[in-house]
Amino acid sequence: MDQTNKLFFDAAALGDLACVSSAVAKGADVNVQNGDGRSALMRSAKRGHEDVVRFIIDHDGEVNMRDANEKTAIMGPAKKGHLGIVKLLVDAGADVNAADSKGRNALMRASFLGEHDVVKYLISVGADVDAQDEMGRSSLMEACLAFKFDVIQELVEANAHVNAQDTNGCTALMRASYSGYLDLVKYLLDVGADKEILDNDGNKAIHYVREHSFTDLKPLLK
Repeated sequence: MDQTNKLFFDAAALGDLACVSSAVAKGADVNVQNGDGRSALMRSAKRGHEDVVRFIIDHDGEVNMRDANEKTAIMGPAKKGHLGIVKLLVDAGADVNAADSKGRNALMRASFLGEHDVVKYLISVGADVDAQDEMGRSSLMEACLAFKFDVIQELVEANAHVNAQDTNGCTALMRASYSGYLDLVKYLLDVGADKEILDNDGNKAIHYVREHSFTDLKPLLK
């Protein structure tokens, strides 16, 4: 990376729009990538620099470029809750269902961290609520593990598969049971979670309940 491109790349990460604009005027490549394959758009998007993101997009920044781990620009801001940037990227053609080398997409990231507004928006523009990563984990499973109730409801209302199983046969209900989330277990059962499903070891949701919450959950799952 030459000096002009490095100046541009670093300025984008810092959110210095004036420096970004100056570097581009001097010939910087808006799609230059560092040694890890990350672009200036990826870095500025993740850090929440909306004005820089807009500038790069307006100067032909590639929104679906991938880094060494197959991540794209939309994944960072989705995880961080930068809804305005997510919208800019989608309007510019970003693939909302792009997945990285581990099969994780923007919706999974936003779901795990409880970024409800981002989750709601991604669903509205076509994000696949039932996509699963390399471990078979869905956005709903991720939200259940982190107990992000508003996100869980959003996904269920979008018809997310409540009884999907990961590669170990684990369901969202099993995750909620293991964590001792009484209200969540009740909710999942109310929306159709099947407590009789077996994981790969022949265990049901009730077998995931730990001692400290067994008294509360046992009547629901037995």
